[in-house]
Parts: sequence; structure tokens; C-alpha cells
Amino acid sequence: MKKKITIIITLFCMCILFIFLLNTKSYAGYQSIDNLNYDVELNEDGTVDIVETWEIYVSNTNTLFKTFELDDAKYGEITNVKVAEVLDTGETLNFTKTDEYAYHVQKGYYYGLETSSNEFEIAWGVSIDDGDTRTYKISYTIVDGIKTYNDCSEFYWQFIGTTNEIDVAELKGTIKLPTAVKNKEDLKVWAHGPLNGEIQIVDNETVSFEVSYLYTETMVETRIAVLENIFTENQNKVDSNRLDSILSEETQWANEANAEREKLLREEKMQEIIEAILGFLLVIANIGIIVFYIVKIVKYAKALSDVKVLEPETKIEYFRDFPDKEATPGDAAFLYYFDKKDNFKKNISKIVSATILDLALKKVISFEEDDKNNIKIRINYSIEKSKLRSDELSVYQILSNTQKYIAHKNDQDENETTITMKDIEKYAKNNDRSFLSNIEGIESNVGDRQADKENYDKKSEKISEKWRTKKVSYYTAAFVFVCLLALMIVLPALFLGIIFNIVCGILCSKLQNQTRTLTQKGVNEKEEWAGLKRYMENFSLLDEREVPELVLWEKYMVFATAFGIADKVLSQLKVKYPEVLDEYGNFNSSYTYLYMMNRYNFDRMIGNGIQRAYNAGISARNARQAASSGGSFSSRRWPEAEASQVVGGRRRRPEAGMGGR
Repeated sequence: MKKKITIIITLFCMCILFIFLLNTKSYAGYQSIDNLNYDVELNEDGTVDIVETWEIYVSNTNTLFKTFELDDAKYGEITNVKVAEVLDTGETLNFTKTDEYAYHVQKGYYYGLETSSNEFEIAWGVSIDDGDTRTYKISYTIVDGIKTYNDCSEFYWQFIGTTNEIDVAELKGTIKLPTAVKNKEDLKVWAHGPLNGEIQIVDNETVSFEVSYLYTETMVETRIAVLENIFTENQNKVDSNRLDSILSEETQWANEANAEREKLLREEKMQEIIEAILGFLLVIANIGIIVFYIVKIVKYAKALSDVKVLEPETKIEYFRDFPDKEATPGDAAFLYYFDKKDNFKKNISKIVSATILDLALKKVISFEEDDKNNIKIRINYSIEKSKLRSDELSVYQILSNTQKYIAHKNDQDENETTITMKDIEKYAKNNDRSFLSNIEGIESNVGDRQADKENYDKKSEKISEKWRTKKVSYYTAAFVFVCLLALMIVLPALFLGIIFNIVCGILCSKLQNQTRTLTQKGVNEKEEWAGLKRYMENFSLLDEREVPELVLWEKYMVFATAFGIADKVLSQLKVKYPEVLDEYGNFNSSYTYLYMMNRYNFDRMIGNGIQRAYNAGISARNARQAASSGGSFSSRRWPEAEASQVVGGRRRRPEAGMGGR
């Protein structure tokens, strides 16, 4: 059961961590562009002025950069590079130019340099640790960016390449001609990239393009052909015709794009059909889930109403006698703690302590005091043990085994060896199997005896276990629904599933408690033990004509220890027997038992010692089981990642690659 709970808690923590990571935008070396805008001006001399505005989210990044492939067949060179940051106030902060290449650029500096035989790079230092959104303007001029043929002039430029690693939420661009064309038919425009992009002629001298969302590794490029001679000063001329070739290429690519678009439309339509079918099936499934749980809830509610809850035939406020004169502390505790939240297992150290005191009353053991005021336990082997009950024998076996363990360890005579609570703790730590076997067997032994006395119905234990198993399954199902809500989709059935599973779990929990029952005889005796507890707690406040004998109080203290009220009972005794419990009491007096409890807080000392021993036994068992599960782990220091392995690291890019490092 503990392993199942551990697994459930571990899975829950992993899901929470996963959800946290999914919703965390800031992580090492991360960049994401919210808005990317291009202002492009085509000049009469064939040069192209471009201003890029990046509204970008950046975290843990030192340097941002943009790279271009150098290709003489496409354009001449890139000049007039400038970088600036647009502040929240609207002011522009110009970066300082440097002519030296650096992998990490100093904050506030930039460069635009040819870094290899075929690459030009613009890089600028930002030095942002915590996540923040900034706006940057990058401007540059492309020399010979326009080619003039005999029948047209062409501007063909790739703004973003296919190996770009920064996604863009929204991309927009405007291209201005040096002068307006007289006839719109003389202006031809195309764009290549994702199918959700658009390009259009705004007027006779303006072209605009946009992409609603641009994923990484997706290119964006535009192509403009002007049939009129508006680039009058352009020296980048080619003595040939180009228009027919351009139209042929673009027609072929347009047909391919249209075919792909139609294919996507067909796939989307099929997806809609599939989603509609799945949606219908999901509705049916939701209805089925809801009906299933409603039936279960009604069934469990009826089962709960049919369970007869036994009440004491007589309500008792105070009970002065012992309900069962042969009862052990385990018997009394089994009934008193039955179906309480603070149950038998949680009070096992009190019950064992009370049993040790009871063994002392029966002369099976005795207590001794040494010159350092330490209390030791001596076992009286001359007393016949056959009359001890099973739970008393379990405690006696712990003491006897501890004595033998200490005697063997110290090379002493067993009959002459006395033990302390620390010795019991040592024994439990080194012999956890036998120690825990005796401790954990007490409740079942007492339960069997109470069943024999017709105080407890053992059949109800199996019925209660059935409801406990169902309760766990419903709470587990509720946890699964929570994970589905968090990680997948939000559906009404999931919300209802969580609610219904919790309701079923609550009903099963109540059925678990109400079906594990005492008999009417057991309920009556439980009420008497509870009345005895109240009597011992409030004895000095009652108007008693006859004071119980002191010997009787010695037995009262046994059960007071089992109920966890020994301190309160001692305070009652101090009122009635001050001469016995004052600080001048004699250790060898006839009332040694009560005197020791008062002087040493004996019940608490024993109880704490047993609890420490129990914890030591549990720890030893867990350690032993963990060791026997096999397998060990070793760690090694992984080599540092190379630059080519780092997101946004320096690597070869095609035209207009973007990144951070």
C-alpha cells in the first residue's frame, strides 16, 4: 500500500513539474520574436535599404545575430549597418560600432562583418539574464540588390532562411518602389514561404507581405518584377530577357503550391470529419461516464443508508470499575481506539508501554534504579508465563530477546542481565524482523481474542477492506482525470469525472468505516472503557464518598498509560495521596510502582523509548529492503557541449539566418 501511495505521489509531482515546464517561457538561451517588421526601400540606383524591427523576448542571452550568405550572383555587398534599441519611452539608443569580430559581443556594441568566405554577420550585445522583451532596429543597405534586364527589373530577396531557429509570432513587411509605376499591370509580385502568408500590391508604388505565424526552419522570400524602367540609375544590368523565365518559374511554383494547398484542404476536411466522428463518440462516452458514476453514487449511497450503525445501549459518563477484569491493555485499547482517527497502530507505543507496566504488576518483570538514577528492567524467569495473553507474550518476547542480545553482546549471564530502553532500541535496530514481527502482531492477536469474546465481527474486516480498495481506486481515477485536464484537453466529462470520483471515494470511505464494526456487545464495552477514561481524568473533581484503594490505582495507571492520560491521572492521585507521591517518597516503599511513575514520568519515559525503538526498527527494515532491491548508480562528468550543439550557437546558415548565443 505504501509503495502504491509513493508511486501516485511521484507521478503527481512529475505531472506538476511537466506542467510547470510547459508553461515556463524563460529558460537558458531562449529567444522568441513577437513581431518582426521589414521596411524595404528600392532605390533608383539598384541599392536596397532595409530596416528590420525586432520585438523579441530574450532570456539568458549575451548576443543576438543575423547572418547572410554571400553570393556575387545575387547581390554585391552589405553596407551601412546600424543597430539600435528602441526604449519603452520611444527614445532610440544607438549601439556603438566595432570592427572586431567577437563570439560574444559586449553589451551596447555591434558589428557587421564578413566572417568567412561566404558569410556576412550582423551581431550585437544584449547581455540579458532574466527574461525580458526588447525592441531592436537593424538597418543595412544591399548593393546591387536589383537586376535590370532588357524586359524587366527584378528584386528577389530571402528575408529568412530555412535553418532559422527563432520562431516569429507575426511577420509583416512593406516594400516601396523608387517611384510609382504608371500601370499596375506592369508590377508583378510573388512570395515564397508558408501557405498562410500573403503578398499584395497596395498601390502603384507599394507592396506588402505578412505571415501570421512563422515556425522555425521556414523561409520567407519575395520576388518583384517591374516592367517599366523606374531604376534609371541602376548599373547592375544584364543584356538578356528575363520576364518569360520568371513567369514560367512562378507559374510552376504556383501550381505546385496550389496542389499542396488543395491537398491540405482535403486533409483538413478529412480531419474535420474524423473530429466530428470522434466528437460524437466522445459525447456518447461522456454520457456513459456520467451515467456510470451516477449509478455508482446512487448504489453506494443506498448501501451506506442500509448499514446499521450500532450505538451503545446505555450512554455512560463515568465508569468506575474495569469493564473486563481479565482485559489486557491491548484489549482495552483495541475497543477504545476502534474506528478513531488516532487508531490502534498510531498508539502502539502507548499500548506496549502499558503492557510493560502490566507485566510489572504481574511480577513478570521488575524495575530497578542504579546509582545514576537510571531505570532498568529485570526479567523474573521464575514466574510462569503460560497464563500470559498473546499480546503480553509478544511484549515479553521483545524484553527477553533484548536481554539475550545485550547479554551476548557484553558476554554476560542472561539471568543477571538488566536492560534499559536504549538497549531495546539497539535490539530493534539490529533485529528489526523479530522486533517488528512482535510489535505488528499485537493488533491482530488482540482482534482475534475480541472476536472470540464476540466483541468484534471479523467478517466485517473483509467487507471494509473491499470498500477501502474501491476508495483508493476512485481517488486514483480522480488523480488521472486531473492529469488529463492539465496535459491534454478540457472536457465537461473530465470535470465531472473528478467530482464523481471524489464523491465515490468519500462514500467508500464512510462505508469502509461503518462496515468494519464491533458487535453490540463490543460497542457497549467500548462505551464503558471510554467512561473509565473520563472517570480517571476527572476523579478529583467528583464528590466521591469512597476513595478507591491505592492498589487499584496501580492498575488504573496501566490503562491510563494505554489511553495516553497517565499524567492527568497522576495529578488526581496527588490530590488524594500526597504523602505517597511527594518528593520524599521512598524508592523501597510498598508503593514503589506509583512513586516511580511520579518521580521519573515513567510512562512517558517507557513510551518514548518504545517509540524510538519502533522507529529504529522501521528505518532498519526500509534500509534492508532498499539494499536488497539491487542496483546502484554511479555518476560521471559529461563533457561540455560543443558550440555546434548549443541552441543558437554559431553554425553555417543560409541567407538571413537569425539566432542568439
